[in-house]
Amino acid sequence: MNMIAEVKKIEQEARDLEKHYKEKLDEMEKHTGSRIVEMKDIIEKDLNAYQSEQDELKRQKLEMMKDELKLEETKEKAALSSLYDKKHSKLVDIVIEEVIKQYGNS
Repeated sequence: MNMIAEVKKIEQEARDLEKHYKEKLDEMEKHTGSRIVEMKDIIEKDLNAYQSEQDELKRQKLEMMKDELKLEETKEKAALSSLYDKKHSKLVDIVIEEVIKQYGNS
């Protein structure tokens, strides 16, 4: 009789242990699931922050390139204008020389 009670007691302890194991397993799965969601959120935020940072760097670089292009364009315009003025002056001088040759120094 005592042995049957011991066996039943051991069986009950085994069932209790199994129940406790399942509860712990369920708890771990829930915790793992929520941790995964939390980590995904963190990764998403970090990714968005990185993307924003990269966009800002691209914008700054583009602005810098635009400024450099404007400066280069201004220099080129000034050089062309100066060249035009020189060529125009030379042309005027040539025309004056030709007029003087043809009509003399009247």
